[in-house]
Amino acid sequence: MRHFHVGNMLPMGATPVGTNAVQFVCQNTGRKNAGLVLYEKKTGKREEIPFTDNYQIGNVYSLVIEGINPEKYTYNFIQDGKEEVDPYAGLIAGNEKWGQMDVRLSGRIGLSDFEWEGDEPLRRSFSDCIFYQLHVRGFTRHSSSKVRKKGTFEGIIEKIPYLKELGVNTLELLPAYEFMEQEAFVDVPEREVTMEFARANYHLKPSEEGRPRLNYWGFKPGAYFAPKASYSAGNKPDISFKGLVKHLHHGGIELVMQFYFEPAMSPVYLLEILRYWVREYHVDGFRLLGAGLPIEFLAADPILCNTKLMYESFEEGRVYDSKYFPVYRNIADYNDGYLYALRHFIKGDVGSLGRAFEAMLHDEKKIGNMVYVTNYNSFTLRDMVSYDRKHNEENGEEGRDGNNYNVSWNCGTEGASKRKAIVALREKQMKNALTLLLFSKGTPVLLAGDEFGNTQGGNNNPYCQDNVVSWLNWKDLEKNNDFFHFVKEVISLRKQFPLLLKQADTGTKRTGVEYPYLSYHGKEAWKLIWNEGNEEAGGILFYSEQIYLYLCVNMHWQGTVLALPNLPGKQPWELLLDTSGEKKKGELWQGKSIAMGPRSVKLITAKGKKGDFEEGLSAF
Repeated sequence: MRHFHVGNMLPMGATPVGTNAVQFVCQNTGRKNAGLVLYEKKTGKREEIPFTDNYQIGNVYSLVIEGINPEKYTYNFIQDGKEEVDPYAGLIAGNEKWGQMDVRLSGRIGLSDFEWEGDEPLRRSFSDCIFYQLHVRGFTRHSSSKVRKKGTFEGIIEKIPYLKELGVNTLELLPAYEFMEQEAFVDVPEREVTMEFARANYHLKPSEEGRPRLNYWGFKPGAYFAPKASYSAGNKPDISFKGLVKHLHHGGIELVMQFYFEPAMSPVYLLEILRYWVREYHVDGFRLLGAGLPIEFLAADPILCNTKLMYESFEEGRVYDSKYFPVYRNIADYNDGYLYALRHFIKGDVGSLGRAFEAMLHDEKKIGNMVYVTNYNSFTLRDMVSYDRKHNEENGEEGRDGNNYNVSWNCGTEGASKRKAIVALREKQMKNALTLLLFSKGTPVLLAGDEFGNTQGGNNNPYCQDNVVSWLNWKDLEKNNDFFHFVKEVISLRKQFPLLLKQADTGTKRTGVEYPYLSYHGKEAWKLIWNEGNEEAGGILFYSEQIYLYLCVNMHWQGTVLALPNLPGKQPWELLLDTSGEKKKGELWQGKSIAMGPRSVKLITAKGKKGDFEEGLSAF
């Protein structure tokens, strides 16, 4: 026998209360004919229960139904006679299989029990983080991934040993909340099939009209409180996601989620979503996407003060007043400024050195800075050195989609090449890019697969490509294993030199007694030409506690020579890495200059000792 009575106004959504009872709480913004719809799982039988004024306080309806088994039902709410999925539903039924069309969604009641075993967020500082950006499905969907549960949260768990070997310590997931990946059918306009068109599009199928499309990335509104069911290997996506977080934390890896919100979204609702994922799923942070979000409002929330929040830009003065300095720097800018500065420099564009060095060394006391040379909506690292222009024809939009401003260089030929000189140059350019990235002061973000040369065939916007274009091909890891080990080594070197990440003044200021923390050098020590006539070569010297680290860079197509600052005690320099492969790691030498081959980066170090700088002894 069922019994109905008014419940509490919180929490929103459907919550089991006691034995065989469920509380349903629904917000109503003045619309009429509000109610509840129950679906019996076994039979699909639909039952409609209207909300009466007895169950309303303010704009909220709250109804408790006793004598109902929550395991046997799903539900929706009704507003103005229209059925709607509960925006607070913690689980969603109906979209458990990826890519199926004509689905009907409803909310599931209650979450499964989970044992966290004392798990807590890691709260790693931005300066200690190395991000790794991935798509849950694309990361392990390809057969070459060799995981048992491909394209799922569990598939990522199976790859945790690989992530630890690589050295990354923060995962950034493209949208993993429940969204409808099904889109409208492609409407291809009629066009004249000329000989020119046929040559340019010979690879397309004869007809693509009426082709169904999937939103593979998921940047769209969704059920923001629910993990995506089709990313779970079982029928309990809440357990799958919590298991992923717990296993990552056990391995010393944080988890950050991307969320896309529309501008009209209520700030209070946004705050509830973020708080929920922190509380319920132990998420370590969020990259927030969408125009005009109330980011300062979110950043000021005391519950999120230990949670990473990343957005295109923060106005520091609107987050912190002049008297407040946060113990945990939890907010960071996340924009493409660094990407373009570095890509211009890596290409060897005239006058790009100054802007690149400024981007690499940009730092703020209160706000973190995310840095990257590739992103989900850009060329991959391999494609950045293999294509001059985008190749998005397979997206079905006749090349109108995606960014036309890629700042890429194909190294002499468009697309794949077997010419040894081009292959070698491309690999060197990839090494240059990741070395500069990982020795920048910001928080580096790697795009999954870049560490072994993943390619998307020149597609810089594969938002609808649920296929081998977007899936990582793990065979490339075997084919490009040497490059993978190079990336591992650079990540390891970054971790060995925390002096690079210290908060300090920058520039070439000299005391006459000791080296500054940071200085710039060119063909002459302490003199770097910043104007547009230079040859795109320069060095950055880091110094701290008798440790010297010198990053030597030449992005010109001709070789050059950089000056080496004098070291007290005439200590030798030791080579840590050379992207050109001309010198071997560990090689020692002394002198006043270092030869730099075309388009190459060298990293050298030296160790001093106490007393190197005595009173009256100049370092210069």
